[in-house]
Amino acid sequence: MRILLFMTLLLAGILCLVAGMFVTRQTWRPDIAPFGRGSRMFHIALHPERFATPERLQVIRILNLAGFAFIVGALGVVAYDIASALNLASP
Repeated sequence: MRILLFMTLLLAGILCLVAGMFVTRQTWRPDIAPFGRGSRMFHIALHPERFATPERLQVIRILNLAGFAFIVGALGVVAYDIASALNLASP
């Protein structure tokens, strides 16, 4: 059951982050150099206001925040699994 929860949270987090990046690229500001290999994904996800036009900025932030929350939830499932395994191993 925990593996299913982990995989669901991880997949949802990845999909939200990719959707946030997709919306950011669709609303790229014309005064900024085009998205390319030199673009830092983490920087774009943290500061979308520097790269995207203001009309879709709220949607981008919500998608990025949801993706981050889902991935933290998946890591929480792993931490819980490790803690329960260590608790069972001790006498």
